[in-house]
Amino acid sequence: MLVIAMTACQKETYPLTMEGAIKKAEKVIRRYPGYDWYVSKNVLEPGTTMQYSKFGILWDRPELIHEYVTPNYRAWLVAIVEVGADVASAPDECLHLFIDADTGHYDEVWLTGMAIVEWGSTPFSRAMRVQGE
Repeated sequence: MLVIAMTACQKETYPLTMEGAIKKAEKVIRRYPGYDWYVSKNVLEPGTTMQYSKFGILWDRPELIHEYVTPNYRAWLVAIVEVGADVASAPDECLHLFIDADTGHYDEVWLTGMAIVEWGSTPFSRAMRVQGE
């Protein structure tokens, strides 16, 4: 019975799953009501060179694709984006949270555009919402 009680009280487990990363990001996501957000499908390895660009501007304007080297830890990536952003009205910047899969620490990084990664939620459409909003 004691083992069951201890397991039930455990708030976080590491390494973080996608759901754990979302839970870590909730506090930041709530600062941006009405924004969509996306979570990476997989953990990004330390020092990965990631590309990012404004919405929809990928193949026809390669000069607008930029690179960012991810932090020196295994990270889930959560991007927080203005609702309804598209090519014509794409925001200049999107907030990217790099959440350490092994500690839960996160860094907030504003990038001009959105990361080009495989998302666990549908990219460029209404993303999952934090429950209870």
